[in-house]
Amino acid sequence: MEKILYHHQAEALEAITASNASLGRIVIPTGGGKTLVQALTLRDRLNVRRGGKVHLVLAPRIVLLNQLIKNYRDEIGQDYLAVAFHSGRHEPDYSKIRWEETSTTNVDVVTKNIERAKRMKKDLVVFSTYCSMHKLMDIRFNTIIADESQYCVTEGFFEPIRDLTAKLKLFFTATERHTKHDNGRGLNNEEVFGEKLYQVSPKTLADRGIIVLPRLHIMKADAKSSVSTIVDEVLNLAKAQSMLKDARLPVTKILFAMEGTSDVEEIARQYVKIATEMPGYRTFTITSKGGAKVDGKTYTRDEWMKQLRECDNALIFHYDILAEGIDVDGITGVCILRNMKQSKLLQTIGRAVRIYKANPELKRNCWVSVPVINDDQESYRFVSDIIAELNDGGFDINAEMVDFTNMDGVGIGDDDGIDDAYGNKSGASLKQWLLENVVHQIEIDGILAEMSLEDQFAALLAA
Repeated sequence: MEKILYHHQAEALEAITASNASLGRIVIPTGGGKTLVQALTLRDRLNVRRGGKVHLVLAPRIVLLNQLIKNYRDEIGQDYLAVAFHSGRHEPDYSKIRWEETSTTNVDVVTKNIERAKRMKKDLVVFSTYCSMHKLMDIRFNTIIADESQYCVTEGFFEPIRDLTAKLKLFFTATERHTKHDNGRGLNNEEVFGEKLYQVSPKTLADRGIIVLPRLHIMKADAKSSVSTIVDEVLNLAKAQSMLKDARLPVTKILFAMEGTSDVEEIARQYVKIATEMPGYRTFTITSKGGAKVDGKTYTRDEWMKQLRECDNALIFHYDILAEGIDVDGITGVCILRNMKQSKLLQTIGRAVRIYKANPELKRNCWVSVPVINDDQESYRFVSDIIAELNDGGFDINAEMVDFTNMDGVGIGDDDGIDDAYGNKSGASLKQWLLENVVHQIEIDGILAEMSLEDQFAALLAA
């Protein structure tokens, strides 16, 4: 049965097909189905002219790579051989596709499978992490598909991805990372990454009902609050966000981007307190050192992900593992507890912009909660940076898209004073400060950007 594509997916495939270039970049926001575009691109290049070609699919993490392996064969079938080339372990599924899995990066396994594929007149697809790709330098690929290609610009990956050879190299991402100069390690280096073949904005996808837009929630805790530990902080955020979401939505899954792995591990230790104050919610934690836990009990990552997908109400805590590419249905919002670069911030929020598949009408937006514990310029800058990054990333955060509450989830109005660091009323609300100094300025900048230089000058004089 022919796959029904969204309009932008069909446009992206057409742009790839129409290009004669050997390099190219495709930018599709999280939730826009870029994995399907990748898989169908590969499908059209498989087993052409009697097979025997070798293709490479790259991803930053083993868990994402294993997800891609499943997604690809679900979308384009099993008419190819495959090798999972990374240093981790994963249970093979021989019932659906004949392939070799290895727990070590043994290039001889790949070489043997290349010869095997030629004898069978089939193509071989190598699924590798970026960390392992440098061992594949001697192989001439037909196609290289780099998922989450913002990783290609890092110091350890730039040269290997540049030097790998292929007839066609495609770089897919939701969040491009550029450098000031176009000959640096950024994705705007067209000699290494090619021209931008296709891009679609988050607003376009939202207007078409494919994703939902984020709505910013700022939780203000005054100097007399009970926020004394990280557990107290996340509990207050969880309670406030669960009150803000549409009451008709039957699930609540909140993803917390924590300040460090030690905070995640502290949450795992305190799961009983969380369960007591948030009855009906399960606590999911994951770190590279402490592993994956549900309510304090350790599971394999596959089982952890399975339980997360199947439960209705979850609080999910990580530092830097679930930001990119991990597909978890039903995440209703995120809580940002640390400063992040734009690409990481947008990827984190991207976990929650997916529609609620069971009934899209019930999820109108995803919540992005930010705590402001201390009434000082550093806290204000933290929030204003997030707003600026969201707007720069294509999510328009205007005054109507920002909600302010105290710890109890009660809304803060324009006239509500807030305590300063000494417990005294500052005479101006956080809401008023942000609207006047951040959101309003972004809106003005947006209006100015659409004006001619003469009109900009006149508007600035009038202000």
